[in-house]
Amino acid sequence: MIKNLTLALVMMLGITVTAQTDILDARTNFAINEEVTVTGIVTNDGSLGSIRYIQDGTAGVAIYPGTNWDSFTEPMPGDEISVTGILTEFNGLLEVGPSLSEVVINSTGNPLPSPIVLAPSEVNETYEGMLVEIENVFFAQGGIAIAGNNTYSYTANGESGVIYVRTGNVLIGELLPPCETILTGIVSQFDPAGLAGYQILPRNVDDFQSVSAICISTQVEQTNITTSGFTLEWLTDIAGDSKIEYGLTEALGLEVSNATETTDHALAITGLQPGTIYYARVISSINGESTASSIRPYATVSESSGEILAYFNSTVSNSVATIENAINIGADMNDTIAAYIIRAQHTIDFAIYNINNTLIVDAINQAQANGVQIRYIAHGANANIGIGSFNSGIPVHYRPDDTGSGMHNKFAIIDAEYADIAYVLTGSTNYTNENLVDDPNNLIIFQDQSMARGYRLEFEEMWGTSAAQPNAANAKFGADKTINTPKNYIVGGTPVEVYFSPTDGTTRAIEQAILTTGYDMYFSLLAFTRDDLAAAIMEVGASIFINPIGIIEQISSQGSEYQPLLDDGITVYSHQSVPGQLHHKYGIIDQSQPLSDPMVITGSHNWSSSAETVNDENTVIVHDARIANLYYQEFYGMLIDLGVGVEEHGEMGVLLVYPNPVNDVMTLVRTDNNNMVGTATIYDMNGRVVMTQNLNATTSRFDVSNLPTGVYMLEVAGKTAVSQTKFIRQ
Repeated sequence: MIKNLTLALVMMLGITVTAQTDILDARTNFAINEEVTVTGIVTNDGSLGSIRYIQDGTAGVAIYPGTNWDSFTEPMPGDEISVTGILTEFNGLLEVGPSLSEVVINSTGNPLPSPIVLAPSEVNETYEGMLVEIENVFFAQGGIAIAGNNTYSYTANGESGVIYVRTGNVLIGELLPPCETILTGIVSQFDPAGLAGYQILPRNVDDFQSVSAICISTQVEQTNITTSGFTLEWLTDIAGDSKIEYGLTEALGLEVSNATETTDHALAITGLQPGTIYYARVISSINGESTASSIRPYATVSESSGEILAYFNSTVSNSVATIENAINIGADMNDTIAAYIIRAQHTIDFAIYNINNTLIVDAINQAQANGVQIRYIAHGANANIGIGSFNSGIPVHYRPDDTGSGMHNKFAIIDAEYADIAYVLTGSTNYTNENLVDDPNNLIIFQDQSMARGYRLEFEEMWGTSAAQPNAANAKFGADKTINTPKNYIVGGTPVEVYFSPTDGTTRAIEQAILTTGYDMYFSLLAFTRDDLAAAIMEVGASIFINPIGIIEQISSQGSEYQPLLDDGITVYSHQSVPGQLHHKYGIIDQSQPLSDPMVITGSHNWSSSAETVNDENTVIVHDARIANLYYQEFYGMLIDLGVGVEEHGEMGVLLVYPNPVNDVMTLVRTDNNNMVGTATIYDMNGRVVMTQNLNATTSRFDVSNLPTGVYMLEVAGKTAVSQTKFIRQ
């Protein structure tokens, strides 16, 4: 909202309000939809998008040309520009544009205005559009990699505020400072009511200035995880000693250290208990000054079996199985979940978005009648019809607001304190009849005490206590939560990463997983609206050796990446018109190459901004060739169900050709890795060769747009075998 600036500010800045070209005059005395002319120094570049912020000696304002600067010369920091355009307001932010009639660059290379030093509570309309500086800043998530389209909270001298980093900012992937920092940035606003939502926009790494003589410069990584210990590794910007303070609570109390000065630190903690979560922070010192990481939890390896099971309620194609057959349990997914619930002996904690399935409700009631302590968290804005049939002694706690999808988790924790019977059940399915029977979903189960205890930490943050009854006053949901759970587990020898939204940088973890693709990548998603994840897939797909393939349900929703992916040449299919809502949220990386770190990304987290910034979500990344192939069997079966391809079985295993019929680009998928390198030859029905192409990947694309319509034979010759299949060019 446009608010009158105070006389105090006018006097403080020595302002003489005389003309329309004075930015303060434009902000104060002109209304929305009026034309103004303002002149000022540009303070940012394209890291904040097409928008530019300018300042004169009186105030600052945003200049918005639309999506790009094609109609004008793009201004850069240090340029003095004069702009004529219409005043508008976007979610509280006052802008000149996007209707601009003139942009004149008067001069270049000017010094930028000096930032005004503020306290967090002073970041308001008075300073909107201006460069400011906040001292004594500590970031709550300090030490994690910065992700785009995200906010990060900070404190300074007992007050709090937020920064925002947009997609495309050069800060993405950099470390959110773990040390005391002087923060510089531009004051902006994002609030539909225009009354709040003030945030600082850092422009690059120079806007984070460490106060300490020594500072941690990377995330703290946990390695060499065993049942009795682990190693923590970190880098500092200058050489210092190494110390870890650790313990069973955040009070810590124990330590190990090494006086050798280095910038590359690695320190082992030994003598720990299996299946246990420890809290630790790392410290490095030099000349009496030190830097410390935030206190974080870390898990040891448990003595559980480490069994990992995956189930699907839709078609699977065992023809592409490499280790074991995937299991389609069809309408019996509820029965599988109910069986685990009834087998529980001591405790079950549920965080389930929605429930109405009678069989699962009956199992919960039976478990409680058997003496099992039940705790249940749900999203308050849902019908949750099944909760009305719970036994009266079962406590239920609701996330009270309906922002985004709210408490969108789908997990259950069984007998976390007992290594032999501790389980985590998660995946994409809600406990509703529609999700369990009609909608394609996956269920993944981990028999692991470490994971169960880690998930319980997340549960109890939302529950508000470790007690049997919830503590609503202490309960935290959404952005109020903290980074309070371990990230890394070893489950039966398999590395598993676990992320909880919106605190843990889930989207960044998914993006990094995608970018490791070396051979093949598949994704099956209800919603896909994150530009950064689409960009990662496009980057992977730019390789001539990798052809990502995806299926998306919500292809027409606002911000859907379906059409941008298609436009970039990525093979992606719509599930929108198929009965049953595709409800998966999974990605599969390099399932065809067991030695290249195959992995599966799954859980409750749609690839959307609300999942990243608002909702309570959980995501697992399982680094295992068996699990990756199980999910691939389901993905492959879905392609067959969509009718987009023709499957042939021959000497080279299975060939899948789609789409068939084809208009322009056809994709070939092969399952015989021994014959990955070879040649594809296309013959017309007279036996003439019309196209040849060398093959060196399990997935290959063919541009057949120049072929006349008709029926063709595709012959695939590998090192040891030859197979053929027909396709139609329409």
